[in-house]
Amino acid sequence: MKKVLMIIGGIVVGFIVLLVVLFLITSATSNKLVCESQEGKITIMYNEKTLTGYTASNVSYDFDEQKKYAEEIGVETYIEEFSKLFSSKSTGSCKIK
Repeated sequence: MKKVLMIIGGIVVGFIVLLVVLFLITSATSNKLVCESQEGKITIMYNEKTLTGYTASNVSYDFDEQKKYAEEIGVETYIEEFSKLFSSKSTGSCKIK
């Protein structure tokens, strides 16, 4: 029984490590729009074709819907629109990093 639990634990730890590595690779290879305000912070990661990920604190964001919208209007246009919207709806601003 102890061996089974150790194997399952190893698999879980391996899966978590894999997810962290994938996130770090995505983060390192993507452009980033960083939006910060007193209300919260969001970082949107993207490339020329699509949104690749995001991180957020105190900000709600429906990634799947926003990704579809960005692909419809073009990623550059989406980034410009999101930046303007964030600045108008909060006390903060956005920067491309």
